Amino acid sequence: MMLKRILTTVVLLATLVTMLAWPQAGTAQSSVPATPPPYQARYFSQTGHSAVNYFLEFWKNTPNALFVLGYPISAPFIEESFTNPGEYYRVQYFERAVLEEHPENFGKDNNRFYILGRLMGTRMVQGRENEAPFQAVNDPGDGTWDAATGHTLRNSPAPFRDFWLNNGGLEVFGRPLSEQFQEVNQADGQVYWVQYFERQRMEWHPNESDPQYRVLLGLLGNESRDANHVGNSAFSYHSRDNALPQPFIYGFNAHLYAEGTAWQDRNRVLELSKNAQVYWIRQQVAWQDLHDVSGAIYWAELDDIVADAHNAGVKLLLSVVRAPSWATSNGSHGLPSRDRFDDFAYFMGQMAARYRGRVQAYEIWNEQNRACENGGDCSRDGGVGGRVASADYYVDMLAAAYDAIKAADPYAIVVSGAPTSTETNSPNIAISDTEFARQMFANAKFRSHVDAIGVHPGGHYNPPDTMWTDNPGPGPNWRTSREFYFRRVEDIRQVMINNGMADKQIWITEFGWATQNNTPGYEYGNSISYQQQSDWIVRAFQMGRRDYAPWVGAMFLWQLNFAVPWKALGNELHEQASFGVINGDWSPRPSYLAIQSMPKD
Repeated sequence: MMLKRILTTVVLLATLVTMLAWPQAGTAQSSVPATPPPYQARYFSQTGHSAVNYFLEFWKNTPNALFVLGYPISAPFIEESFTNPGEYYRVQYFERAVLEEHPENFGKDNNRFYILGRLMGTRMVQGRENEAPFQAVNDPGDGTWDAATGHTLRNSPAPFRDFWLNNGGLEVFGRPLSEQFQEVNQADGQVYWVQYFERQRMEWHPNESDPQYRVLLGLLGNESRDANHVGNSAFSYHSRDNALPQPFIYGFNAHLYAEGTAWQDRNRVLELSKNAQVYWIRQQVAWQDLHDVSGAIYWAELDDIVADAHNAGVKLLLSVVRAPSWATSNGSHGLPSRDRFDDFAYFMGQMAARYRGRVQAYEIWNEQNRACENGGDCSRDGGVGGRVASADYYVDMLAAAYDAIKAADPYAIVVSGAPTSTETNSPNIAISDTEFARQMFANAKFRSHVDAIGVHPGGHYNPPDTMWTDNPGPGPNWRTSREFYFRRVEDIRQVMINNGMADKQIWITEFGWATQNNTPGYEYGNSISYQQQSDWIVRAFQMGRRDYAPWVGAMFLWQLNFAVPWKALGNELHEQASFGVINGDWSPRPSYLAIQSMPKD
């Protein structure tokens, strides 16, 4: 939940974007599987495109990628193979190559061959097989001969062998299809030594003063684009907010449990979300309520929640928290003890297997930088008791859960637990979210065991565009610390950049603004009108979708319907109710109507 300052208490996406970023498949292309997570992006203003997802991973793993592959020049789209007509692949074009996904290789050999360069060189040499340089030669016995193609790869007269070895080798260039020979460059009319490979053509310029440019590669991606894709919108220049790795996610936090009580109507909640054109819901799930010490798991109402959401066409992010007392070292409901990590992994693996294809994402824990989330009580006095576990401890638990989830459902998105926004640094209360994030990001295991970074930026009494110190909020309180501002997400982003994780996406899994309430610590809400709440929520969504593109991929508003159960309990002015976008009688607040009418392109 959105929390008061710790120190004081010791969607459906619009069609336009889909068309721009993800050209639609025809009937013959419909069998191409979706791209699995993680989703990541690096935007290049030089060409107006982002290298994304596993295409970006291949690009990053290619030595001298900018020289060898070039900039991205298209969004991903699905295209028929020219070497295997009738087969379709998701491709992304780069200046010097066309990369394609090979779903049949996913999950094998650390996905080494999931992305392969299209055989552009093979296409170029079609019809030239009878020319002398393309005819196979005998093995000279010096280790330079490729038995598969019958050609050598040497350093004489041009140093193509060293270039091949030092810049990606077989995965980037493929095998040699010719011997070295002299050929006229059609662009300048000069004669150069060249060699053709399955995926490229190398050309030697020995008189070039800069050694980096003595071996040049063909702009094969550009050439194929010009020859085959005039008018294809996938190649149009895109601003960074239209160059995302996947469609942007608009979501609500919601209360979907307690069907059968006098106040709950789950299908009504789902319809409210859909009517606002918000097609994702984040639901918190307590491990303690489902997993018995005997090992039995009683799925109970969660089965119904998943079924109802799936039938309604609403996607789910399940935030899993609170260990059973038998799984903790002190009988609390904090993080499990280290010797129970396997139990947690088993539970998450069973969940992912049971809900495969119906639950799209899992967030592992919640605000783990708070002491009360690890052995204390977060519902009383702003959080009491417990002690913050180290970031490395959390990462070890996350990694165990990640591996189990992926083994059961490779397409499930795993989100790291979002630290609460705070500048406090005391293990008995909390650790600063930026410091805790830094420690997580420094752990190599974290990098390989998360698909998206969970973040909970503050808001308090401050409009979304404000920030301490350059543009502070109105005050007088909840003003003089960056922890109180929605733009705190920018601080987390900077920590990601500093730790080499700039290409990962942030998921803002809670954000919002309280209004009038009677809960100590949330007094700032008494100064925020319903209309201000509405305006600030819409502006925050706009910032995430536009200003923070492409590094924010999802935003889940805190929250949709908590006012309904609080009204039933006789306290509609509880702080949780005050964050809601509907009232306790199900009537919409201005914020709900504003979200409903807000463009989601």
